Amino acid sequence: MEFTAGEARLIRECEELASLAAASAWLEEPQFGKNADGLLTWSFVLLAGDRRIPLRLVFPALFPDLPPFVLPADSSVRLSQHQYGEGGELCLQYRPDNWHPDCKSADVVRSAKALLEATPKDDGFSDVESAHPTDLPSLLSGCSRRFMLPPDTARLLRLRLAGHATDIHITLERRVGASEVLVARIASIGLDSGLRVPIDGAGFGGRVVPGVLYRLPDIRHIPDLQPEELKGLLYQYLPSWLRKWVEGAGDMLVVISNGKQEVLLRVLHNGSKRRIDLFHTFEPPTAKERRVHGKMFRESSICIIGAGSLGSKVAASLAREGVGQFILFDNDVLWSDNLVRNELDEMDVGHHKAVSLRHRLLRINPAVKVGALGMSLTSQSAVQHIAQLSEIISTCDLVIDTTADSGVFRMAAAICTQKRKPLVWGRVYAGGLGGLIARSIPSEDPPPLTAASQLRAWCEEKGMAPPEGREHNYGVQGDDDDEPLFASDGDVGVIANRLVRHALDALSTTEIRVHPEPAYFIGLRKGWIFDHPFDTHPVIFGPTDGWVIDSTSCAEEGVERVMTHLGVQDDA
Repeated sequence: MEFTAGEARLIRECEELASLAAASAWLEEPQFGKNADGLLTWSFVLLAGDRRIPLRLVFPALFPDLPPFVLPADSSVRLSQHQYGEGGELCLQYRPDNWHPDCKSADVVRSAKALLEATPKDDGFSDVESAHPTDLPSLLSGCSRRFMLPPDTARLLRLRLAGHATDIHITLERRVGASEVLVARIASIGLDSGLRVPIDGAGFGGRVVPGVLYRLPDIRHIPDLQPEELKGLLYQYLPSWLRKWVEGAGDMLVVISNGKQEVLLRVLHNGSKRRIDLFHTFEPPTAKERRVHGKMFRESSICIIGAGSLGSKVAASLAREGVGQFILFDNDVLWSDNLVRNELDEMDVGHHKAVSLRHRLLRINPAVKVGALGMSLTSQSAVQHIAQLSEIISTCDLVIDTTADSGVFRMAAAICTQKRKPLVWGRVYAGGLGGLIARSIPSEDPPPLTAASQLRAWCEEKGMAPPEGREHNYGVQGDDDDEPLFASDGDVGVIANRLVRHALDALSTTEIRVHPEPAYFIGLRKGWIFDHPFDTHPVIFGPTDGWVIDSTSCAEEGVERVMTHLGVQDDA
């Protein structure tokens, strides 16, 4: 019979295991078999001191590229702290991260022997150091109830008067996956003062529920006990008057602090029965500023016109970059068919995009300040109140137009020209063929409308206008009965990412900009002016003349001067 290379290797491994069992006094009852998943197994009894430990070695489906693993024959047994849960595999010297073709299955069995011989009987802890450093995510994976407490928030809790109770509010964020996980975070401390916690505290989202903080009268040691024992003891730490109040209040979250350490209990009542849940308190990693110019962006304010597929992605990315303030304009409502490209999700369907995007940005960075207006710059109400809107927009350091609407662009360009504000705009061309990113910065580039006309002239020199598509959906109709071709989420994402970089450059000094030119046509596939994907054409603008200097709008002194010139009296 002809065997594959993998089968031949497996046969050699089994022969070596049989030889090991025959030559070793510490191995008994060896037997080959097959488990419920159809994998080859080798069962044996390991003798470690006066213990007889039934084990099972399993060859994975990807052997020999992955090592065999060893686990207890009894799925309820915990043999060592170097084990992935009760009945789980042992973490041995040979693992997927260091396995190589020269390693043998017999070496894996010897590694299991060394580990279990170093582990005392009836004690899952040995002196064997873990090959994997203990990290917070691994620790939390076994905790379904978690209390995230940053140092600054803990400091505020410890300032409360010892022996007294303080009203607090806590956010509870629930996620259901393989198991239900509940994460608690302090939202506010004290009802009277309304003291808000530092920005690394509650975040944005989750259900806000009332609770109580009790500061122990002395720094009493919180014992290191199993959760089942500890939670009842901690509840008894509360004075009788507070326990009576908690029981009368029904279900309650209780934070206990001894001045050095905090724990969170959830006290649930069902008639005369009481259940206490203990949350695992942990300190999140210290947030690090990953951006070289993070402070500059954090103090910047950006107006984004359009919260569609392009605008929503741009806004979310800028929030991640650390931009501190946003004003969002969009009068559209999110529908289910928008979800293929929008940053928003199913929970936002039926809501105005601008308002939903505000909530999305706050979920990304709770520190941002976001204003959202559900209107279009070309709507009748917007035109009637253009002076007020102009003032709102002019408070921003940068304006971004993502609508691909010529009317909106003209309105934004007029405001930016008058208020001398930089404008950045982007377009995704029909079918995801490519896109445009452009900027107009006072004193560096011509005003936006002039820059746009120069871009059109550049295209006319090429003999072809950009494939804008029939609607503002980045789609283009195919021949006859063909379905429309739409830009994919990935296509829009590429242009959005470059538009974000263009926006950050507009906020930055010239020496740290990434994009040296004011405008780029970016190809995503062959067609129009693009010879291949990522074929990029930079455009350099002409003279910078045309920016208004020291002007006032027609709604201010300019109107009075015109009326005076016409000899018209003010009848207000």
